[in-house]
Amino acid sequence: MKLHPTIAALAAALSTAPALAVDSSVTIYGLVDAGYTFRSDNYDAAKGSRQGFDGGIASGSRLGFRGVEEITPGLKGKFVIEAGINVDTGTAAQSGLTWGRQAWVGLDFGAAEARFGRQYTPQYLIYGEIDPFNHGTVSKASNIFTHIISRADNAAYVTTPFFGDVFSVDAEYAFNRSGDEAVANAKDKRFYAIGPKLQFGKTVKILANYSETKEKGQSNADSALDIGAVLDFNVVKITGAYALPKFESTPVKGEAKKYNRFLVGATVPLGNWSLLASYAYSKDKNDLDEKAVQYGIGGSYAFSKRTDTYFGYSRIDANDSLKGKGYSVGDSSNAGNDYRSGFNVGIRHKF
Repeated sequence: MKLHPTIAALAAALSTAPALAVDSSVTIYGLVDAGYTFRSDNYDAAKGSRQGFDGGIASGSRLGFRGVEEITPGLKGKFVIEAGINVDTGTAAQSGLTWGRQAWVGLDFGAAEARFGRQYTPQYLIYGEIDPFNHGTVSKASNIFTHIISRADNAAYVTTPFFGDVFSVDAEYAFNRSGDEAVANAKDKRFYAIGPKLQFGKTVKILANYSETKEKGQSNADSALDIGAVLDFNVVKITGAYALPKFESTPVKGEAKKYNRFLVGATVPLGNWSLLASYAYSKDKNDLDEKAVQYGIGGSYAFSKRTDTYFGYSRIDANDSLKGKGYSVGDSSNAGNDYRSGFNVGIRHKF
């Protein structure tokens, strides 16, 4: 299915029915991101550098529709459908899915909100706060924190506000994390996650996540424990995280494959400028010498509330033996393709 005719038809229908849009509080929104990318130092010495004009570098380009209706006092109906767009080619992102970024409907009870559909995971959302590059540019943390799962299909998601302005929690469950549920749920990957959060004023926030994926009928599970902190002192924001991913589905000498992973980041606001830096580290715990370190720097300049320009540079230090292990300089919408150095510069506009 082509993306743009579907979106065009829906947008046209909304624009010709203003009364419906007002009554149902439907908002059309989006983001367009594109720029220049250069990558070099491939794990395969026979491969030269790669450069191009890419889309979705700092943030994935998108077009979305968001709706909310107050059903009764204290009860609201909500929905989001959001399409990813490859601006450089005009094709659908997320492997060609029409509404691949998000597609969910739910009810907001005030004390909790319940949603059903394709949604982000609690793990992905907390790293959006911890990673200074917010999952974007060649400096994003997930180039090293490869265990981060961005979305779950067929998911039920419950989120709460901060009770007493201190504690909140997100939880998610999916009968099959990637793709439609099969007949008798054969081979379906059960997935669940829970993400508690603490905040103390505007300065300190503690974030955590535990998630697990297990195929139906199997005892082996892949899991991850993530703990992070955000310290915002206004003149500088310091972030950090520790992760312990464990993969029982790919054991080593009869034991689950495990990693220790660390992340430290900084954001310095300077008027319209923001300067960013991060250090990410990963080392296996199975004596395989699978060690990778990423140094990232970057920044952005806001021309207005809607338009900014950005840049990012990163370098990954890793052994040649780690080719194909995922430690490469990808960005928001593009794979790293086994390159260990990269640079981006681009423009981003929100509407």
